[in-house]
Amino acid sequence: MTDHNFLTDFALEGKIHSTDFIEIWMHYDSDRSGFMEQDEVTAFLTDLFKKKKGCVPNEVVNQAVQQLFMTYDTNNDGQLSMNELYTILDVEDSIFGTLSHVDVMGIEEFDMLFNHYDKSGRGFIDSESALFALISDMMRRNGGEISALELQRVRKAVLAVCDSDGNGRIDKSELQLVLKVASQAVRSNHDDDVIEGDPR
Repeated sequence: MTDHNFLTDFALEGKIHSTDFIEIWMHYDSDRSGFMEQDEVTAFLTDLFKKKKGCVPNEVVNQAVQQLFMTYDTNNDGQLSMNELYTILDVEDSIFGTLSHVDVMGIEEFDMLFNHYDKSGRGFIDSESALFALISDMMRRNGGEISALELQRVRKAVLAVCDSDGNGRIDKSELQLVLKVASQAVRSNHDDDVIEGDPR
């Protein structure tokens, strides 16, 4: 493990871009379990303290970890879900909240959406953090629970149908189909959650 602070490259003072949030999650969920266990949360908070305050004693970090779990581990399972980390970090609101539904989205809105996730301006949305962020933002717009494992499932479904050239990237010509497939998958997942939560 190096001394490089992964958070150095991220601006955390204001609203965090959803793609940056996903990159942070993917880095600290190092075992890809879909959750952040205590050692992973400790690594995250250590880097966060270093970025904001410089080095702090391990006791301070450990106390912060315990306090964080007491406050945000709402289901008391000893690990943090992606949904719980969303409540800790100040992540931007879902861009889908400002746009028309994907079925009636105009060209200007479509371009705005594409450019939001093509942060590098290279003309494509990468299939890792940016595509995860897009799907996550769809889920947040629908009020669904944000699960890293569910994001992975939807992403695989989207790439299987939409990555027509198999290059692991989503270009503008593929995005329209991505939006339809992802919207259907997210809506299906949301409907399942509603049915499971129906007390009738």
